[in-house]
Amino acid sequence: MGSSSNYSSAEIRSGFFVLFAVVLLLVLTFVVGGYLKSGADEWKVRFGYLNGLEDSAPVYYAGREVGKVSKIEFVQGDPRPIMVTIKVSPEAYVRKDSQAYIDTLGMMGEKFVEISPGSPDALPLERGQIIEGIDPIAMHVMIRKMNLLADQMDAVVNTLNPLLDNANTLLEGNQEEIAKSLANINQITSNLRDMTEDLKHRPWRLLRKG
Repeated sequence: MGSSSNYSSAEIRSGFFVLFAVVLLLVLTFVVGGYLKSGADEWKVRFGYLNGLEDSAPVYYAGREVGKVSKIEFVQGDPRPIMVTIKVSPEAYVRKDSQAYIDTLGMMGEKFVEISPGSPDALPLERGQIIEGIDPIAMHVMIRKMNLLADQMDAVVNTLNPLLDNANTLLEGNQEEIAKSLANINQITSNLRDMTEDLKHRPWRLLRKG
């Protein structure tokens, strides 16, 4: 009599595959977690505005992901009151002139912290020193600046319109005189060109007395 506990070889292989995937995921979790706790360098970055940056956001160094945001705190009484703690790989060599700023993956993607390498000859930033971050521009500030720019362009256009109208009126009333002046200029230019060519071939004419 057959037992319902018997499994086909395909089912057994599928079970082993799932078990292997779970074990691999657990191993990677422990390895990465232990690395971030024990092998990572910790830095603090001060910002005045986060623009949506959250805990566990990625940290990039020269365009390569090297760590995570581990903590975001608010410091009372500081003009730039947001302190962001990041944990990054030791290969992220932070210098005294390295800069930190908040960027976005794509147009509307996840926010992340970017650390610049700094100058090649700059000294390394000492432990305990704070990286002064560059605040991102808030969307409402950007829109307000664009509106101000649009208003300034409208004012320039309104100023130029009367000038262009006056120029058109002047041209319409003096087209014949302008055409004559252009013809005279062309004739003078042609005469000078002929004179120059003549002097190139007969330079002694410059010495002839009148």
